[in-house]
Amino acid sequence: MKLHENAVAAFAGVVCFFVYRTTMAPGLSFIDSGELASVATTLGIAHPTGYPLFSLLGRIVVMAPGGLEEITLLNIFGSLVTSLAVVFFFKCAVRMRALVVRGEERSILGDLLPALAGSLVFGLSTTVWTQSAVIEVYALHLFLLLAMLSTFLKAMRDLRADPNEVPRGLFLASFLLGLGFANHMTTILIVPALLFLYVRTWGMQREGVILLGKLLLFFLLGLSLYLYLPLRAASQPVMDWGHPVSFEKFFWHVSGKQYRSWFFSGFESAGNQFRYFTSNLPTEFHWVACVVALLGILYLLRRNRQLLYFLGIAGGTCLFYSINYDIHDIDSYFLLVYVVIGFLVIFGFEYLRSVVTERIVPWIVLAMFTIPVLQYTGNRNEVDESDNFLVHDYTMNILNNLERNAVVFSYQWDFFVSPSLYYQRVRGVRPDVVVLDKELFRRSWYFIHLERQVPWLIERSKDKVDAFLGELYKFEHDLPYNPQVIESRFVGMINDFIEKTVEDRPVYVGPEVEVEFGSRHTRVPEGLLFRLKGSERPVLAKKPEIFYRKAKIENPYSRLIKTKYAQMLMLTALRLRDEGMFGEASEIVAKVVEIEPAFQPALQMRQQLESVQQMR
Repeated sequence: MKLHENAVAAFAGVVCFFVYRTTMAPGLSFIDSGELASVATTLGIAHPTGYPLFSLLGRIVVMAPGGLEEITLLNIFGSLVTSLAVVFFFKCAVRMRALVVRGEERSILGDLLPALAGSLVFGLSTTVWTQSAVIEVYALHLFLLLAMLSTFLKAMRDLRADPNEVPRGLFLASFLLGLGFANHMTTILIVPALLFLYVRTWGMQREGVILLGKLLLFFLLGLSLYLYLPLRAASQPVMDWGHPVSFEKFFWHVSGKQYRSWFFSGFESAGNQFRYFTSNLPTEFHWVACVVALLGILYLLRRNRQLLYFLGIAGGTCLFYSINYDIHDIDSYFLLVYVVIGFLVIFGFEYLRSVVTERIVPWIVLAMFTIPVLQYTGNRNEVDESDNFLVHDYTMNILNNLERNAVVFSYQWDFFVSPSLYYQRVRGVRPDVVVLDKELFRRSWYFIHLERQVPWLIERSKDKVDAFLGELYKFEHDLPYNPQVIESRFVGMINDFIEKTVEDRPVYVGPEVEVEFGSRHTRVPEGLLFRLKGSERPVLAKKPEIFYRKAKIENPYSRLIKTKYAQMLMLTALRLRDEGMFGEASEIVAKVVEIEPAFQPALQMRQQLESVQQMR
């Protein structure tokens, strides 16, 4: 049975891995992948909560021989780790079933096929599948979570075999739990459910408390990887988010202090996130799978309520936490809920098998494996990043159209600032350009970082910087502060940076940057940014060089990139037209139509330019 279990688990992982490789991104994708790839390659410190285990493992991955680019290796690592998560999901399912069907006859059909079908359903759900396409911390989070849970469930099985001996697997599970925390702090969401099972199994009498104390030591051993953060920060790495060298900065970083304002921000926000979760559920799991999961609840209600309570606590804790976190990229925070739903799907298959005659069982098995096929066909287009060069091309189009020694103020983190970290610091693209995240100036650690990277920027505006940092200290230490004062000093500091820099370097701002920044200068569209120029200087239109490749992926980020292209290029086309450069304007308009075929301003201008050229 053990041999069959491992073979089927491996089969599930291999199937998912090959599927994942067909939809894996060829390079960087949206949001944090550029920053995380830079952190892994340079052995740096990532955004809170730091993700030390990911950083260390990522460094090992990019050192692999073969000549592949760092981001390619990291994306393959993401696919592999997600596949391994499916393997451990399968093993968890088999071990949970053993708790439900105690004393019943075990068979390959009874134990393994429902678990295999359910594992494929889980592995092909949208958010799980997405983790395999790009480098992120959540694939490793999912793997560690399920590896720990599998080990914990095995320990419970071993305890039944020998009630007088503490299973060794319990200590391994505790260590893996610590490693899970060292990768992503949301691992804490499984802890209430684990404590429920622990108390129900070992109790909280003297022996249970002593055992819990021993387990805590192994947990702390895994958690100790967080010491990497202050130790590495002390050596001043290139990527040094938060600069957590002091206990205060370390605690802020690990606890995610900068994100606290997004937690529990009100019933309206929680309601919106809950509605998003429920409306998105049929795209995560096919609606047939959702119905089967409901049957799984009914099955466990009759057969093993303790396990149902465990799953309910795990899923409920995760759901409560996630809907009260007011961020737009919330999907990955629902992963534990999707794990629970995946297990319920398997028990739903068990329910169907238990209520039909033996003649019908083969048809039930066929139906089981139809659902992952439905999920594959329904979800593939949602997650397929195999031709996604959008982030690469957008970032390169910005960098390649900048003047030498340019300084850029932007906060397009999701598809420019984050990827620019990778292309500039890892791949050596346009090292002469300085990209500044306007919103990170609201964090004191960013000034420490800039004093090392671009000391001249800080030195020339030291009086404005000091004035702002005095107010920022109050804000960061929860002291009384005046919002109007801190904002006015922030704006004054950024404008001073611009005024001092524009004298000897080209200065650009992103289209998202508010008009009060650099307001004394004219904004001239150059490429995908605005260049700031004084009114006394000649302002001539410049035709940008734009390279664009279409991608199948359709999500808010891909749509926003295309909108940015269209809006900025149309401004350039208008200037070219007004200066009589009709041929160049037509080329730019054609590029806009290629990117956004239904963009009405481009279609209208194309007609105007065609009429002008016919008249000439």
